[in-house]
Amino acid sequence: MPAVKAALRTKRPSRRDSESTPLVLPQFRPPQLATLERRVPTGDNWLFEMKLDGYRMQAAIAGDQVRLYTRKGHDWTRQFGYVAPALSRLTKGTALIDGELCAIDEHGRTNFTLLKNSLDGHKPVVFYAFDLLEQDGEDLAPLPQLERKARLEALLSDLPDDAPIAYSDHIVGDGEAVFRAMCEGGHEGVIAKAINARYYGGDRSTAWQKIKCVQRQEFVVIGWRPPEYGVDNVRGLFLATYEDGKLVYRGGVGTGFTDKLRRDVWEVLQLIRTDERPPVVGMPRTEMRVARWVEPRLLAEVEYTEITPDGLIRHPSFKGLREDKPASEVHLEEAEDAHNTSSL
Repeated sequence: MPAVKAALRTKRPSRRDSESTPLVLPQFRPPQLATLERRVPTGDNWLFEMKLDGYRMQAAIAGDQVRLYTRKGHDWTRQFGYVAPALSRLTKGTALIDGELCAIDEHGRTNFTLLKNSLDGHKPVVFYAFDLLEQDGEDLAPLPQLERKARLEALLSDLPDDAPIAYSDHIVGDGEAVFRAMCEGGHEGVIAKAINARYYGGDRSTAWQKIKCVQRQEFVVIGWRPPEYGVDNVRGLFLATYEDGKLVYRGGVGTGFTDKLRRDVWEVLQLIRTDERPPVVGMPRTEMRVARWVEPRLLAEVEYTEITPDGLIRHPSFKGLREDKPASEVHLEEAEDAHNTSSL
């Protein structure tokens, strides 16, 4: 897992001189985040997109200049260099596009497990564009959601068929039918967006809602369970989330690993191994006695069925390691009770 081991490097936006007015790369903006909900909102004032399974990414474009930024503003242009040439031909002006970098499996679905092995800048990935925040110096964030998407679709209208860029299409209204279709197709769920809402950068807004077919989120890795036999691999990972500044134990995950993946994960864990137990709350002593500890800064993407009354995940399955979010921001995602949000 060389990408997980590599340190992130943040670069300053650059400028390009031209014969006319120099084009300046748009600056990164804190992205809008969706609120987890249990039920699909109703009414024709909502649009529905497929929930994508990848890395949130902003594409800053100024003519042939391109920068790809993670959700925290880190420059990952090198890691996802596969899509940069296509983005550099998108416009002669400037644009700041919000989207998701994804890898596509043999079934045509976005696949995070495949993506985590595609961070060398050469393996095929796709940039799914779903919002346009700036165009030719104009701030589009105050515009209604539907208008921003219309501007984005027009910008992407001349893409060649083989371009690694895709417009994230949507359906207005009929959210329950869209959600059922996503679940039946083996996808993660839907994102519901209020069609008249502005872009709320930096906030987790109810104007964007995520409804999942299965529960899935990232957890902080606090340690691993050693194998019963052999060495240099893991039997499972111990997980936690940060709640009110404290690490709270959420259980362990031991399924979803291949033999090679167990060895790869073990190698990554050795880079942050420690003899000191992290200050985790609620972990049983029986688990503490067998655990091997790591500094609590690595994240694991885990799929699970539900949260038990004592706050542990049930039937977890490991999907991969990720590094696009600080560990301190990882909290347990719990859906709000169903409520009527059709007035947004």
